[in-house]
Amino acid sequence: MTAPWVLHEDDDVLVASKPAGVNTHRADVDAQDGLYEMLVGLSPGAPPALLHRLDKETSGALLLGRSPRANRALTEQLAGRAVDKRYLLLVRRDDARPARLHCDDRIAKPRREAPEQEAETDFERLERGPAWELFEARPRTGRTHQVRVHAARLGMPLLGDSTYDGPPAARLFLHAHRLTFDHPSGTGPLTVEAPRPASFARVLAGAPAHGPVTSALCALEARAPLIDPAETDAYLWIDRHHDGFPDLRVERLGPVALVLRYDDDPGPLPRATLDALEEVAAPAALWEQRRPRGGGGGPAALVRGRGEARFTVRELGLTYQLDLHASPTSTGLFLDQRETRRRLLGLDLRGKTVLNAFAHTGALSVAAARAGAVTTSLDLSRRYLDWARENLALNGLDAAGHDFIYGDALDWMRRLEKKGRRFDLVLVDPPSFSTSTKRVAKGRRSWSVERDLPALVALAARLVSPGGRLFVSTNLRRLAASAFLARVEAGLREAGRAGQVTPTTLPLDHRTGAQDPPYLKAAWVAL
Repeated sequence: MTAPWVLHEDDDVLVASKPAGVNTHRADVDAQDGLYEMLVGLSPGAPPALLHRLDKETSGALLLGRSPRANRALTEQLAGRAVDKRYLLLVRRDDARPARLHCDDRIAKPRREAPEQEAETDFERLERGPAWELFEARPRTGRTHQVRVHAARLGMPLLGDSTYDGPPAARLFLHAHRLTFDHPSGTGPLTVEAPRPASFARVLAGAPAHGPVTSALCALEARAPLIDPAETDAYLWIDRHHDGFPDLRVERLGPVALVLRYDDDPGPLPRATLDALEEVAAPAALWEQRRPRGGGGGPAALVRGRGEARFTVRELGLTYQLDLHASPTSTGLFLDQRETRRRLLGLDLRGKTVLNAFAHTGALSVAAARAGAVTTSLDLSRRYLDWARENLALNGLDAAGHDFIYGDALDWMRRLEKKGRRFDLVLVDPPSFSTSTKRVAKGRRSWSVERDLPALVALAARLVSPGGRLFVSTNLRRLAASAFLARVEAGLREAGRAGQVTPTTLPLDHRTGAQDPPYLKAAWVAL
């Protein structure tokens, strides 16, 4: 594995680069996947073992084991405090503060009634700037939030640490910079470093800690370990308030930055926002598209730079045609389904048949076809089906070897069932709501994921060959992941099918929080 998220890898050890804003692992069924889940999906064979953790807001080196001997040896070293962990942090400048400090205050776990535990941390100043100081922290123990708690108790709360009264900033300026441990193979000490993010140097030199440029830079740094630029140039760069830009999302689409506005402000984008995007990433063109929550958005408009509305992007080594004028809600590629396409590419679908219902522009069909499948793309838009053919051709895939069905997906799925058609894999990513001139279910002419998903799952499951797979997803924000999975299970029971359900959610360039759970819920079902 050679990718930006890998700092070191061998047969025994994986040290990954965790971005700020990404959980180490998924906490529960309603939460977003963490970096660990991403690494498991990318690792052939036995999954790596997570040996230590970093706070969601902290970036840097994360240690995992890849063999039984490594898991034993590294666990023993961590328990025996033999792993040397170093962190970089920014704090407010204080000329009276000593260059070296030590704290051994006991620490209790956050939000838990538990006895305090012994803890010990050494701090050493490395650099001084006009307003901030760069310190290195060496925790001798491994308590939750240890560096943050001890720094605050020494009167130097971390920049961006709102939990412990730190000054406001674009991110928590805490970075797991270096790990040193004895390699499990017996070859001696190994030191792995996660390079200091450029935002640390910028703020230390005097840049505003939470201005638009710093926020845009921190957001870009937080995506860099997740995206391999050799194969992908389309991803979510900025995700609303999580990255310091309320009501804005910014998609990086090849040479273009597309700013999606979810506010109701009729005015232009602030000049400072546009300047920041240009300074940090230098896109050839900046486009703006309004997507107010109440509806009524329109096509994207060019606001800076030069470029056509139609262009191609790369994702996971595949090429897709985009059109910024095609729709008020889509460019032609849903970035939140990237991990679905990654999983399709990783399957051996040679000689297999795949039904892609609600196919849109056929991005899932392209990934399945590249993996060897014969695909059937089903959609109610002739334009999107032609677009799907174009996407296949862009990737050297002959559209003549694949099927395309124009019509209502539910109606055609019933027809296919009556004809006895079966598929090795069925993909269903329906709209949250729709209306039809034909009966949808039980005399109704409207469709609702919340109400009708079990019936759709049952219909799709009956189209899956024995031993095949089913993929189901929805982007209805108000439907909790647990409720979504309950509907999937209900649909399987209705179809008389059983299978192993594996939930997934948003890719890690999309951000979530305690009051902002993942809007995308998905499940792979091995029937």
